[in-house]
Amino acid sequence: MTMHFPYRLLPARQAVVSLGGRWVRPRPVVFVSLVGPSGVYVERALLDTAADDTVFPDAAAFTAGLDLTNAPTGEASGVGAAPVVVRYAAGELRLTDGQEMRRWPAWVGFTAARLNQPLLGFAGCLQFFGALFRGDREEVELEVNALYPGT
Repeated sequence: MTMHFPYRLLPARQAVVSLGGRWVRPRPVVFVSLVGPSGVYVERALLDTAADDTVFPDAAAFTAGLDLTNAPTGEASGVGAAPVVVRYAAGELRLTDGQEMRRWPAWVGFTAARLNQPLLGFAGCLQFFGALFRGDREEVELEVNALYPGT
């Protein structure tokens, strides 16, 4: 089955010329749960096809009980930003649209850098789904693919 998520309308500081003067920007933001050995971190996250990894703030690892002490590291960077250190740990991610729930094991990156919201990128999330971003409906559809390791 397919999960459907309406875009979240985020207020803009001024009228958005490229959207015909709208005062909101539609974004594919969904609630996600990160489950670890001793807790659950729940937050809105951006489904980001341009993000290489799934990345959460360090506080999420602490809340979920994931130990980053000897975690493997990597780098991540955004538009015009200097690369930041990302530490990886294995956890479980959960998504639901209120009708269907999916959960799967994933390597998640954690950073001390400021994030507007966690990023659900290719590695750890979008690699396991076919994603259809419907601009006209301002919604995204996610359907598990052959790589999906969860339930």
